[in-house]
Amino acid sequence: MRNLPAPFPVMRSLGAHTLLRIEGGWVRFALTSLLLSAACVSQDATGPSATAQFAFFDPTPAFYVSPTGSPSGDGSFTNPWDLATALDGPAAVTPGSTIWLRGGTYSDGPYYGGYLSNLTGTAAAPIVVRQFPGEHATVTKFLVVRGGYTWYWGFEVVHTLPQVAPQLFGIDDQAPGAKFINLVVHDATGSGIFIWPQASDAEVYGSISYNNGRTDNLDHGIYCQSQTSTLLRDNIVFDNWAFGIHCFDKPVPALQNIALEGNVAFNDYVWGVPSDADIFVGGHFPASGIVIDQNYTYRTNDADTKAADIGYNLVVNDDIVFTNNYFVGGWAHLGAWATATVAGNTLFDFSDGGMVWNMGTLSGQAWKGNTFFGDSTALAWRYDTSTVTTFDGWRTLTGFADPGTYAGSAPTGVKIVVRPNRYEPGRANIIVYNWAQQSTVSVDVSGILQAGERYVVQNAQDFYGAPAAGGIYTGDPLQLPMVGVTPPIPLGTTTAQPPPVTGPTFNVFVLMTTSRGRCIPGALGDSEQSADPEGCGPPP
Repeated sequence: MRNLPAPFPVMRSLGAHTLLRIEGGWVRFALTSLLLSAACVSQDATGPSATAQFAFFDPTPAFYVSPTGSPSGDGSFTNPWDLATALDGPAAVTPGSTIWLRGGTYSDGPYYGGYLSNLTGTAAAPIVVRQFPGEHATVTKFLVVRGGYTWYWGFEVVHTLPQVAPQLFGIDDQAPGAKFINLVVHDATGSGIFIWPQASDAEVYGSISYNNGRTDNLDHGIYCQSQTSTLLRDNIVFDNWAFGIHCFDKPVPALQNIALEGNVAFNDYVWGVPSDADIFVGGHFPASGIVIDQNYTYRTNDADTKAADIGYNLVVNDDIVFTNNYFVGGWAHLGAWATATVAGNTLFDFSDGGMVWNMGTLSGQAWKGNTFFGDSTALAWRYDTSTVTTFDGWRTLTGFADPGTYAGSAPTGVKIVVRPNRYEPGRANIIVYNWAQQSTVSVDVSGILQAGERYVVQNAQDFYGAPAAGGIYTGDPLQLPMVGVTPPIPLGTTTAQPPPVTGPTFNVFVLMTTSRGRCIPGALGDSEQSADPEGCGPPP
């Protein structure tokens, strides 16, 4: 048995931050080789963005892992490795390689019951660890990432029988250049995904994080810190023990260049103390280079809660761009910022929740073009320690001449947001605010799917359950049911109340293709694939 280092201690007061964007020249590297080596040669299904300008790379080595694999395997399709062997960095796995995880459960890992990854790629040619198309791979307990420039893509990470102690993160990222793409991380005993400050240029993209944590105010859906840049984009984060997305620094400065874009965070801290926020950025040192754009929140109970806490209350932060967010339920609390652009946001306080709470000197802040729903005469506005006041009273306190306008007592109709997945063409998050209380909503996905493609739509709160919709795309809008789906109960613990149901008012769906029309990797048995005359089987 290999010698194993002791697990990293779980720091309870860290944070995460971002500003990593998809570079235009190198990302297609392994993505192309991934799918080519998986034998489904479909260039339109391999890159982060169909419209981006990406360089093409020659196919690179592909290796395979199976729950029944062995350390003595050679990593081939017919003689796969076990997961621990593959993650330990075999000599054959060079930068640009792809490791495919076959379906099944990877349990009882050798690293204190979980798994440790030493895989190390390069910025120009990362290693990719990805769930095999058409299959469902589950990694139990946790994954600690210490090797840099490796992407982890599409599989599930879960602690199936979590205990209160020890509290360990589902994903524990301590390495530079790592990406966590379209993962499902849930029921970790600590935070679901934790990005340490030494994990420079980290990215968490398109992942689903729920029911993580077991300690009030300490365990979150995604916990991030950054001393370089961090990008959290298009993630779905709900029903976690404390905060949803929590970017916090202590004991060192680690809130630099964090971008939160397109995330959906709702009903977090439902199991813990109801005083945290779905989205949080702030700490003991000034945050700088923060971008919070096009994020979405929802609460089934908004009394004395926060949709977002941006800036905290300990220091004066440097600069933030806070734009185009859609926050429903609870306060939008903005700590002190030397410079802030606050524009294009929509806030709705239901009937008894707060709207905006500012702190600090506001002379460097520009507020404009925001939209508010609710009662402008309600006591839902605040500045510093002053008493709660009305909208007009808040404008007098802050000096903001034209920060935005009330558009009505409540939103009407149906608001639908379709966010294409940058890494998987044919995939998208669909966010629905169904103010009209329709039983179904009509969603145009013509920019995502092509006629004739097979697709499936999963409710994010029941991602591995029965599909909400599916079939062959005809070009017509999809009809999605807005029924109330009961979210999963936290594993291995007893809760004081059942999980909140958001439908029919609010639901989040994930649209995915099940075929690109040429072949369906993983849809056939191994022997059938090997003999597939259309070239859809695995390489020899």
